[in-house]
Amino acid sequence: MALNPSNITRSLGYLTGRSHRLLRDAVSAELQKQGYAIPPVQLPILGFTMVHHPRAIVQRELVDMMDIDRHRISRVVKDMVALGWLEMQPNPESKRENLLSITAEGKELFDIIARCAGKVLERAFEGCTLEEREITENVLQKVIYNLSES
Repeated sequence: MALNPSNITRSLGYLTGRSHRLLRDAVSAELQKQGYAIPPVQLPILGFTMVHHPRAIVQRELVDMMDIDRHRISRVVKDMVALGWLEMQPNPESKRENLLSITAEGKELFDIIARCAGKVLERAFEGCTLEEREITENVLQKVIYNLSES
């Protein structure tokens, strides 16, 4: 199917990018309402370290997952360590890498973020059936899988 320039706002790239930004901004706004000023770039880092807990992750995994350069990830991680949300240790297998794990304070913050994100997702899917939501999520997972394989 050829892309119609007059209807770019219906393209998959536009729709996924726009929905990502709106979801990210809505979660940040919800957190702000509760007194938490957390930069959006830190949200997936907390989530990723929480999902892999208790296993420490190699910092490089964040670069791959977020598709952000390693210098920016390093700066963000240092900020999060200073805030007490992450713990950094040298990797015994590679002196050039650090291992990261979420702290108890980071876990508490993750729970708050998860509740805020849940509220936002409920709002985002208002008017959609459970089946429509599941189809949306499944199709996007397939798109990500298909394009990650190339």
